[in-house]
Amino acid sequence: MIKPLLAFGIAGSALFSFTQPAVAQSSTQTSIVVPYPAGGGSDFIARTVAPALAEALGQNIIVENLSGAGGAVGSNRLLQRPADGHTLLLGSPNEVILAPAVNKALSYKAEDFRLVGPVTTTSQVLVGRSSLEAATITELLDNAKASSAKPISYGSVGIGSLYHVTGTVLASETGTDMFHVPYRGAAPLVQDLMGGQVDISFLPLAGNVLGLIMDGKLKPLGVAQAERNPLAPSIPTLAEVDPRLKNFLYPTWAGLLVKADTPDAEVARLQAALAKVLADPKVKAGIEGSGSGVAKPLNVEQADAFYAQETALFRKIVSDNKISVE
Repeated sequence: MIKPLLAFGIAGSALFSFTQPAVAQSSTQTSIVVPYPAGGGSDFIARTVAPALAEALGQNIIVENLSGAGGAVGSNRLLQRPADGHTLLLGSPNEVILAPAVNKALSYKAEDFRLVGPVTTTSQVLVGRSSLEAATITELLDNAKASSAKPISYGSVGIGSLYHVTGTVLASETGTDMFHVPYRGAAPLVQDLMGGQVDISFLPLAGNVLGLIMDGKLKPLGVAQAERNPLAPSIPTLAEVDPRLKNFLYPTWAGLLVKADTPDAEVARLQAALAKVLADPKVKAGIEGSGSGVAKPLNVEQADAFYAQETALFRKIVSDNKISVE
């Protein structure tokens, strides 16, 4: 049994440094900007990789928590720094792709960032309130199409969030009547799921969510990826249960990003260091203990192609479904 290590987030911010032994110490300092408060999932990832990254780079590593505006404050901080590879953003599609796609008021766009590489990969799991009458995703979708059925309510952590987008795609691709209930963060969303005030939601299969599923407080309906998650092998994929969802594949990632105009040589240097970090047993144990998987290292061309692919995918979903905060 995996212990859920992550909280959904606590108030506050902090600066912490991780320093390599003095014999190989460089005078240069690198910052990892976390666009959320200390204590949350992104913060955990940053502080898990920071000591190993300090050793791999031969530099001091400072973790900066800069929360606000759904991750936009921290993302903007990276863009205010020089494109020299000494400021990194621990980001995900939520902050760098979806946020500017759904909110035209933001001053940045996805192309302002460049992916060094993913650090973690995380399954999205569709969960329902424990009292949900349907035992499977097929039952849920079929029951929703009955003439007397009420629309399914699906929660998310906010308009334009990854979990909102995934829920929208599920409704669209299956022709199911659903309505979106946005929340200000995961904690109130999960509380209402457990209390039966909202029917279903996509959530990361990590941290507290995994524990709540194990305790029977949330009902798992399937993971949105091609294969079962080895950390929770009893939960089927959505496609296994319902053939209509054979192409419903939306795992997510968190990774290190730099400014778009950071030179190739500097990106390659960071990628070499990140590859060492991802191979570190302590890092691997920490990430997997939280419920996520360790990402595969990418080179410059692979990282650029992957980021462009993710950007195109989510922008199309936003455009096709007319998702906007306005």
